[in-house]
Amino acid sequence: MPGKKKSLKKKKKTASTSQKKSHDEEKADGVENVDASTLMSATETPGNATKRKKKGKKRTPRLSRSEKALEKLEKATEKLKEDHIFYDRFINRMHRWLIDIAPKAMELFKKIDMEGEGAVTTDEFKSGMFDLHVPLTRVELHLLTRLLDADNSGEVDYTQLDRGLELARETYTIQRDTEAESEMLVLTRRKFPSCPCCKMSIVEPNQEPYPKFIALELRMVTFDGAKDYPGHFEVLVHSHILVCGLIQIIIEETQIASTKLAIFRDRTRSRESLLPPHLTLRECGFIGDSQNTPEESVLFYDYTVEFTDCPILMCDHYFGKKA
Repeated sequence: MPGKKKSLKKKKKTASTSQKKSHDEEKADGVENVDASTLMSATETPGNATKRKKKGKKRTPRLSRSEKALEKLEKATEKLKEDHIFYDRFINRMHRWLIDIAPKAMELFKKIDMEGEGAVTTDEFKSGMFDLHVPLTRVELHLLTRLLDADNSGEVDYTQLDRGLELARETYTIQRDTEAESEMLVLTRRKFPSCPCCKMSIVEPNQEPYPKFIALELRMVTFDGAKDYPGHFEVLVHSHILVCGLIQIIIEETQIASTKLAIFRDRTRSRESLLPPHLTLRECGFIGDSQNTPEESVLFYDYTVEFTDCPILMCDHYFGKKA
């Protein structure tokens, strides 16, 4: 009986060793079938593998608060410059303001400029402008600072403030003229803004990007010889204004109740000198110039009354007489 137990134990040992050998052989076969590129070394952890994959990506540096604020300020300034009508008025308005305030500004910046270099930093210039009660917002003041710091040196020469924005005006005028000359006629579909309530398109009046101005003297032909006639007046208009729009200005200024009003180039009131109501002044030959130096012209107007049998309307007895 004891001999039989030993033989049973030997059989169990041989069975367990054979199972281990088969298990190791299966492992070896599985390793051979696996792609070598997917195998990991014993020293390599899963975390290290993911780190190797992410090494190729470069992180963009984070901006500080001051840099973000400056970036927003630059974007807002560029939007102001894109509005050509505002930009033109801004340059002319600040040009006059700087010339008027230049003596006070120079005294103030001389106290700040301890080394006497004749220049202050852009931040010092902005704070000084606020002390002088500059009529600008923060974005507009940044635009003014950029115009005065044309070379982007970070400093403003306060000794040249009495010249205003003369250099910026000249540069802008040249840029505007070159853009107007190179402008080509491109047919595009106009996009109208939608109403926030009903979502329907809103038709806005057309705005001229580079308007030209005309200083008109409008005179009543019948009383052209009278110096103090109230129907003679002056007005500054755009060259792209329609003649019919100019007629409405005359009616509002003189309170003429007649609908038969016409504008002429000269006193002859001939058909050749008549300005067609559907044309603009530019199309009639009045080109115009900048707002500071507008083109000066004289036009004449006349009208007829619908009621010719009224003695009061037809009477001109009191015109030209001294009181």
